[in-house]
Amino acid sequence: MVKVVKKGFILALILLAFVIGTQNPEVVNVNYLIATSEIPLATLMSICFFIGVLVGCIVSVKVFSQLKWQNYRLRKTNRQLSPDTER
Repeated sequence: MVKVVKKGFILALILLAFVIGTQNPEVVNVNYLIATSEIPLATLMSICFFIGVLVGCIVSVKVFSQLKWQNYRLRKTNRQLSPDTER
């Protein structure tokens, strides 16, 4: 069930990016640190959207791994403090 919801959420995000992108066909000037280029606004919005999703995923993985490690340490401490109880 969770996999279906995840796939649906990802599909909805892709569809949202596509719909937003098709509504903005004009060309914009983008200034990088070293260069300048002209690209369609739809492309720029898609690139920014996917970079944001990627950064969000990286931050989430970092936070969840820290929480899992903390949970592991707390469970280990709990087992050491109460060795008589069964799991």
